[in-house]
Amino acid sequence: MAITGIVCTPATALAQPAPRDMVRRFTVEQWERFRPLFTLVEDASAGRPVPSDLAVAWKTHVLKAEAHMNFVLFTLKVPRGGFTAFPLAMYVRVVRHGAVATAPGPRDALAQYPFEDVAFFDEAVDGRISRAFAAPPGRWDVYIALREAVTSDVLVPKTVVFRSEVELPDLSTDLAVSSIIVADKIEADTENKRLDFEDQLDDPYRLWGMRITPALEARFGRRRTLSVTFLVYNTREAGNDKPDVEIEYRVFQRSGNAEAVFGQTRPQLFNPDTLPATFSLSAGDLLIGAETVPLRQFPDGDFRLEITVTDKTSGKSLTRDVNFTVAGR
Repeated sequence: MAITGIVCTPATALAQPAPRDMVRRFTVEQWERFRPLFTLVEDASAGRPVPSDLAVAWKTHVLKAEAHMNFVLFTLKVPRGGFTAFPLAMYVRVVRHGAVATAPGPRDALAQYPFEDVAFFDEAVDGRISRAFAAPPGRWDVYIALREAVTSDVLVPKTVVFRSEVELPDLSTDLAVSSIIVADKIEADTENKRLDFEDQLDDPYRLWGMRITPALEARFGRRRTLSVTFLVYNTREAGNDKPDVEIEYRVFQRSGNAEAVFGQTRPQLFNPDTLPATFSLSAGDLLIGAETVPLRQFPDGDFRLEITVTDKTSGKSLTRDVNFTVAGR
């Protein structure tokens, strides 16, 4: 089995969210598209029936942001062709778990909850709609309402109201990692510029000099490659303003309740000798861990990728798992 690595490069932390009622303006007509979605979310939180014209699935990934916040990327997967009248109107509201999502105030300002957001989408690429939200660590209910446009061909627009509970970690203390992003595709971002908060909401998987298309399923054919990427946070300084971190990857093959090592990599080392001279912990540069695993030599079956991150300076380590299935070509 061959496993190859992607070199880590410097990156900076995500920006602190700006006040939601100061960053984006809409016309009166556009607000009229959003206001019915507010009511739908309030109905959903109160247990009243709401429309759900399409089945949706979602995938989230949690990153550390500034000011003790989490930045949560999400992708909604809708049936291809399910929405036909664009632009779609979206409303996102985040509330404490179990709290009722009460009506907005008279100003319609998007600043009454840990996070609120409205947006339009001109299309759903491959049935995917990606966005993001920010919230502190804790247990939250996330409400998302979507409605397509009214046109001469679509007099009754399809509407979806989606709710999910999320538990957000504290990534600000001790050794930590972001969510492990399993990618369908990773492309270089030729602009490679740091996005502001609003741009990051619009293009959430444009990260660290890459454009990432997240995998929504953990099932791959042998012609595919398992690609993972993530950030390592809160490492100790080992010298020359750099950490001393080791990342190990091991693949286990599962058989019933048992599993055996199928393959492993040479440990990746990120220390004063291996990192670029310009890498600086004090400047906010972050470690980007990544690995690609060609699957052509894998038999059909279930596997587990075990990722172990060790901060040699603090002596702390942590392990994360990625479960996946290989089937067919």
